[in-house]
Amino acid sequence: NFAVLVDTTKGLRKFDFDNVIDDHSSQEYVYQKTAMPLITEFVNGFNVSCIVYGQTGSGKTHTMFGPHCDFNLLEQNKTPSSWGIVPRACFEIFQAVEYRKQNLNLTIDTEVAISYVEIYGDSVNDLLRNGKSCGQNKVSAQRYVLDGSSEFHVKSLSDTLDLLNEGESHKRKASTAMNERSSRAHSIFIIRLKQKCTNTGVTATSRLFLTDLGGSEQLKKSQPFQNGTNEEHNKMERKERVREAVNINLGLLALKQCVEARRRKKFVPYADSKLTMMLSSGLGGDSKTAVIVCGAQEAEHGSETIAAMKFGQTCRGISNTARTTANMLQELLQNINDGIHECEENIKKHERWESRDVKHYDDNGNVIDVRKVTAVVGAEKYREQLLVLIRQKMELTGESIDSLYAGDSTAVEGFGNAHVYGLGRKVGRL
Repeated sequence: NFAVLVDTTKGLRKFDFDNVIDDHSSQEYVYQKTAMPLITEFVNGFNVSCIVYGQTGSGKTHTMFGPHCDFNLLEQNKTPSSWGIVPRACFEIFQAVEYRKQNLNLTIDTEVAISYVEIYGDSVNDLLRNGKSCGQNKVSAQRYVLDGSSEFHVKSLSDTLDLLNEGESHKRKASTAMNERSSRAHSIFIIRLKQKCTNTGVTATSRLFLTDLGGSEQLKKSQPFQNGTNEEHNKMERKERVREAVNINLGLLALKQCVEARRRKKFVPYADSKLTMMLSSGLGGDSKTAVIVCGAQEAEHGSETIAAMKFGQTCRGISNTARTTANMLQELLQNINDGIHECEENIKKHERWESRDVKHYDDNGNVIDVRKVTAVVGAEKYREQLLVLIRQKMELTGESIDSLYAGDSTAVEGFGNAHVYGLGRKVGRL
């Protein structure tokens, strides 16, 4: 997977990536190649981030949201073909949560909360509260968002789409020469998922950061100005558009510096901007992160596209060590395995051979024979517990009773669509 671009000063340049997707690909295909693997990790308790980067007008907002930022589910259990990554991720998360409730023989309490913020220069605004400012400085703004102060709890996909539509109505947008609906600030859509298994007490909390960066732009190309009849209004409009472009570019510059510092393993200046402060967990924390680079194919935008490709290649050279507070599947299996081991030890400890007389009777009720038989007794309670635990493990992993005791079985399997959400390999029903 690579892209070859023509550099006017250096000739042909090759850039290597994990995936290269052309502009004719469907939204579903883009989602499957970029964000869907992250959703699996997110449901399994990992923090994940998806960041889209590129020049203004290159397709970032189209990739993240779709051509129209008005989200309604027209058909049950089917996403519209125009939906981008954000609404598709929301749909997938609720599908995964419902699947676990219906198909695991476990009681899992789930809590989903949504935050939607916009970063404009040195201000962080809450798009779900009419653009209210979040905190008074970089640190307090980050704390305000991450401690849950900006969250709205949701019970369904419908609730989530309503909030997404609400946030979209408060975003900074303007028409420019390069983009009819240009985003004039950086936006981050955050989903927090808390899962608690009441059977075992295991709790997992994870966050998903979906970031639509404002596009880098040159004012002479984007021309983000409206020419009206009111000269004073035109002047104010021009100042506002210039201020927006400068704020976007400053945030992207700070992001580039942080990425380059991470690559060189030097001190990373996250505190240089509120954008990098908010993205610090994805860039250098314990998050699994995907960066999508959008590039314009027109020759006049060649230098900007090459700069975007260089940024993406630098990101590809960075690795994070992702951790999760609780891997629910592994924890559950470990608890069941520990219980099985404990029952087996108790059976060895308490079980004994015992002889008893067994009388045989004729049809008239007379004793005709007395025989001594030897039976295993003393561990009936532990054998019942062992049977329950073995059945739980079979339901969770899809293993047969024979495979459970056929040596160390490391291949975890699951039924139906369980494999989609990280519950083992895809297999048929036994």
